[in-house]
This record gives sequence, C-alpha cells and structure tokens, in this order.
Amino acid sequence: MPYFFTSESVSEGHPDKVADQISDALIDNFLAFDPDSKVACETLVTTGQVILAGEVKSRTYVDVQRVAREVINNIGYTKSEYMFDGNSCGVLSAIHEQSPDINQGVERENKEDQGAGDQGMMFGYATNETATYMPLALTLSHMILEELADLRREEKDIPYLRPDSKSQVTFEYVDGKPTSCYCCYSSLDAT
Repeated sequence: MPYFFTSESVSEGHPDKVADQISDALIDNFLAFDPDSKVACETLVTTGQVILAGEVKSRTYVDVQRVAREVINNIGYTKSEYMFDGNSCGVLSAIHEQSPDINQGVERENKEDQGAGDQGMMFGYATNETATYMPLALTLSHMILEELADLRREEKDIPYLRPDSKSQVTFEYVDGKPTSCYCCYSSLDAT
C-alpha cells in the first residue's frame, strides 16, 4: 500500500536554532577556560532582542553579550532590514550563579554520582536509505538548506535570501521504496 513520508528542516537562522547556537557557544566558552564549569543556560530570541537566562558556576568570566553577538553575525543576521542583527540587537543577560541545591547534585567526588536529575530522553531510528542512516526525506531537506545557506553567503544570484529558512521534502513510497519526491522551500522574514 503506498504511503507518504514527510520531513522538514529549519535553517541556522530559525529562532529556535539561533537560540540553541547562542546557548551552545556560551557553554563552549565557559568550558574552554574552565573545564569544570557548570552551565545551565537558555536563550530566547525575538525581533531585535536576545535574552540569556540561567545558572553558571565557573572560575572564568565570559562576555556573554559579545558571544551572543558573534553567533548572530556568523549566522548572517547583519543587516538592520532584517529587524534583528548582531550589531544592534539588545542582549539582556539574566545569568546568575548556580543555586546551592543544583550544585550539590552536580558536584560529587565520584563523577558517576553526578547529575541534576532533569535530563531528557530522546529516541530515533536508523534506516539504510542513506549513507548517514537518516531518512531520505530528512537528508534531502537538510541538504537543501545547506545549499541555500551557501548561496546566501555568496550574495550573488539570490540577494533576497535570508538566514531564516525552512524546507520540506515528501516522498511517496510504494512497496517500501521511494518513488516520487515533492519539495518546498521558503525563506522567512527575520525573527
């Protein structure tokens, strides 16, 4: 019996991805200068504004505003017409020292006993449709966005491309094999 399978991807400029990249960069910076840093950081982005929040215990100082701005600029939000750019957006830091309650769960002599107890669980599956063991629709959806990002950075043929994009790929399967492909892409406005 034929069926359809759809996968969707969002680009590096999607607000959720921007937020994740900023949080990741903050953690990387803390750990680069103090490998024993404990960082629980969340980032929210909206038009013209970034909010950093969380708890940190570290022996190093990180200029969190500078890190956030660098990430935003590297993604491609560098034009005021996007209504969000790394040079002029507001960056509010509500990061404070880690609470003693959390600290006692993450600082133990035996590292196997450490943990704050709030880790999530993920699941997934592998398939032999692609060399990456990801579903073909998802792999193609990612590849479309990677190509669009490369074209956007070249700023030659498609000047209207923006960092926030989305792609969707649908395959029709017959007898368990992909037979037809349907793709769509959109370049979205700034956050």
